[in-house]
Parts: sequence; C-alpha cells; structure tokens
Amino acid sequence: MPSLYIRLLLMVSFFPAALLAQVQPDQELDSAIHSIRMHPMDRPRDIPVIGLNDPLPLEISFDDFNAHYQDYYYSIELLDANWEPVALSPFDYTQGFSQNKISQFTASSIALQSYFHYQFNLPNENCKPTKAGNYMVKIFKGGDVHQLVFTRRFYVVDNLIGVFASVQEPFDGAISKTHQKIQLSLDVKKLPYFQPDQIKVYVFQNHRYNEGILVETPSFIRGATIEYNSERDLIFPASKECRWLDMQSLRLRTDRIERFENQQKLVQVIVKPDLPRNNLPYFSFNDLNGASIISNTESLEPDFQNDYAQVKFTYIPKEGIPYIGEKLYLIGDLTNNKVDQQSEMNFNTLKGVYEKTLLLKQGYYSYQYLLRDNREPNRWMDFAFTEGDHWETENNYTVLVYYTAPGARYPLLAGFSTINSKQNW
Repeated sequence: MPSLYIRLLLMVSFFPAALLAQVQPDQELDSAIHSIRMHPMDRPRDIPVIGLNDPLPLEISFDDFNAHYQDYYYSIELLDANWEPVALSPFDYTQGFSQNKISQFTASSIALQSYFHYQFNLPNENCKPTKAGNYMVKIFKGGDVHQLVFTRRFYVVDNLIGVFASVQEPFDGAISKTHQKIQLSLDVKKLPYFQPDQIKVYVFQNHRYNEGILVETPSFIRGATIEYNSERDLIFPASKECRWLDMQSLRLRTDRIERFENQQKLVQVIVKPDLPRNNLPYFSFNDLNGASIISNTESLEPDFQNDYAQVKFTYIPKEGIPYIGEKLYLIGDLTNNKVDQQSEMNFNTLKGVYEKTLLLKQGYYSYQYLLRDNREPNRWMDFAFTEGDHWETENNYTVLVYYTAPGARYPLLAGFSTINSKQNW
C-alpha cells in the first residue's frame, strides 16, 4: 500500500468533521422521466439556490418519454439540515397554493425519440417559499401526491450571516500539493444572541451535494466573527480538470467520440476509452466541473428538438486488472453526482475494462472517475488512482451556513457563498 495512502488513512481517522447524514432528496421514481434539470434562470451551471426575496427564480424542467400530455403537479416541502421533514404545515412556509399544476409543455420535434418537455419557474405567483432553509420540490401525477415522479433539492437563503471564504494550500506537506483547504470566516453581527453550537457549516465541492463536509465547531471566535481554519476540517482532494464529451451533434464525431452505431431507434455513441490520469502531469484548461449543458449545433430549440442517445463509457484500468475491494464510479451531472449503483461502473472480465451505458440528451458533458474502498472509504483518496490530485486544479465550492435560533423547530439557512479555487490567484 503506498505510503501516502497510509498517511492519509491515519489522518482521516482523526478527522473531527462529521459528514452530514442525509435522507436522499433527489429521487427518480418513474423510468419515463429523463433530463431533470433545476437551476437559476439562464444559469444552467449553477446550483439551485435563491434568496428569500430574490426576484431571480429557479427553472425546473424534464422530459417525459410517454410522449403524450399528462397532468403533472408540484409542491414544495421544507426540510431540516439532515433533509428530514420539518414539523410545520405547508402553509407555514408557502405563500400561495400547496399544489400547483405544470401548465407549460412542448411536444418534441425533429428528434427520433418522442417526448414531452415540461417546464416551470419557482417561485411564482402561485407558490413562493416564505422561510429560509432546505427545500425539496415534488413532482407528481394527477394531483395525487402518492403518484410521485421525482424530487429535487433546492435552497432558500436569508443572508443574515456574512460568509467570507477562500481556497488555500494545506500546510501539511503530505497533502499540500494534492488537496485544497477551505478557510472560512463568518460575520454574525446581525444575530442578536448566539452560541457557537447554534451554527453549523456545510461545504461541498462542485455539484457533489452528498459528498460535502459538516463542521460544527469553529476554530476561533472573535467578537462577532467566527473562523474555521483547522488543518483537518475542510480538506478536499483537488483532482484534475474534468474529462469531457461533446455530443452536441449526432452526425459529427467530435474528439472524444470513437464512433456512432445506429440502433433501431436511438443512436449509440461509443466514447473513446478512458485511462487513468494519476501519473500524467497537470495542465490547465476550461472545464464545467462536472456540470453539463443541453445544447445542439444543428437546431434552434435544444429543450424539445434535441435527441437522445445510448452513450457507452469505457475505462481501462492498469494492465486490465479490476480494482480489488474498491468500486469505480462515473461522477458528474450525467449521473446526478451520486455515488451509488446508478453511477457504478461494471467490470467486463472478457475485455478487461469497466463499462457503463447511459441514456443522455444531446449536449456537452463533463465527468470524472471516482474510486472508493468498499469497507474503509477514504474520501481524501477518491481520485488518487483514477484522475490524480493537483493543488492547482480549478474547483467550485459551495458554503452553506445553518443557524438554529433558541426554540426554533429547524435550522435556518442564514448564509451562503460560492467560491472558486482560482479566485485567490
């Protein structure tokens, strides 16, 4: 076992920051629903967050392969920091109606795969959250909440706490060139009375919501300023810039497409095999940090004119030998950034490669490979043997600050910030 791995394993055993235990708020419960997207309007790469009084709404959209009109409704639910339901009536945190019908839809055109594209904005005149916190939007059929189709998380923030964050190189020589450290300072002068245990901070890298770190104890308190500057708390593997797949055309082979194979209905896209990059030198280029963009070089309306394809990814491990006691995952928006069975790569013993086939809408996708030990997962080593880690890598970080007031039933999302690792340079 490499000496670096041993050192990091020992270090993570003393890691005081607990990972936030979450109920999964992002579920897909109907196989006919595809390309679920939720983001601020006209900002498809941003995470779904709105200010309590922010006029910029979120845009929610999805495709239905049933390809005929159906009555879809939505509702929102306020959840606590652990994504558990809050003991409040929907009318306590919603202005408007508890259920609303999705009235904006378009039938696909040009595309071989038939679908209906549904879309709505939130908040709107019929539904507006009135409290800050974690939320989940629920999409269901026919006004029946038991016919749930999918759910997606979003955040509503009331900026009571100022958040000042930066990305730094860790002091520890074992990880100084491979990891990134978040240094954080909170301004809490708007809070009339507070105790340190009333404030919790959750930080995640890029769009990996479930892979973040929860910190409950600050390093220092100086008057109305709270600082988080531990060498063990907010440490993330830096990885490398993401791999990419340009699938904006299903007729033109871009640099990452090996070939097209015509099936009965959908085109199959064979992506050029990926290899480990951990021994390759680092070089910088613009990437999407795991995000994706639905786009098309040959039509004007990507929402309902883009087609779908069966996309086959292949990863060749060193000498064609599978990773023993570890699982390989394909991570990015294309698998909803989940480390689960849906993103797990399958090893083909005859070919000596890992494989994964996904049904994807035309667009531009970025992704990475994550390797995790089955028994002793060490998130500091997620990319060490697949992508490699380099301090210089450009990453986005999201900081969420929760405040539980005395006697409150749930924590308020009182602070929010996004930072980029290149901002300090």
